[in-house]
Amino acid sequence: MIGKLFNKKSQSDKSSDPIAIYINKLCENFSKNITVDENISDAVFSVVDTETTGLDIENAKIINIAAVKVQNYKIIDFYNSFINPEITIPPESIKWHNITDEMVQDKPTAGEVLPDFINFVGSSVIVGHHINFDITMINKELGECFGCRMSNQKLDTMLIYSRGIVKKSDHYSLDYLLDKYKVICNGRHTALGDALATAEVFTKMISLAKMDFITVRDLLECQKEFT
Repeated sequence: MIGKLFNKKSQSDKSSDPIAIYINKLCENFSKNITVDENISDAVFSVVDTETTGLDIENAKIINIAAVKVQNYKIIDFYNSFINPEITIPPESIKWHNITDEMVQDKPTAGEVLPDFINFVGSSVIVGHHINFDITMINKELGECFGCRMSNQKLDTMLIYSRGIVKKSDHYSLDYLLDKYKVICNGRHTALGDALATAEVFTKMISLAKMDFITVRDLLECQKEFT
């Protein structure tokens, strides 16, 4: 892992931390390569999901992160890692995702995992269900570890379906879309399980609606509040 090359915790000044400098440049270079005018079939999407110690963004930590790469309506690669949050996982969170302290105590920290995650995702378009939470959590951890953030374009499967396809302002759960598109989720409420299932929902959704959405920009635009 890239993050294991340096001891980030011992350095308070991120501007002199070699790995922080590397990650900042990586994020900066990826942001320069972002394009929204690619045909949907050519573009690379990374369907992302996280599991956390809680929903309070200020205090929560990531304990499982996954990304599933999609291109031309097919899954082409995936990334998955558990993370030691270095805090106790609350019992109410364990009831949700079944990830215990024992399962992550020997896992790498966020500072060790995120460089590899960033490298995997690259400049691809990030996709997820209620993706704002996941991106906010990732950027919070990136900021704490390296003083940087991801600036990838992002697509929310809930918004694409509600505003772009059925033209409603209603909210739809991932379970609703799994049923709608007849997708079976193996490992619900694990980052990889949910990311794989969301990737399948996403590919079916945009494939069935390919006459309405041609470019990535079309998908981005359809998320906006319709009139």
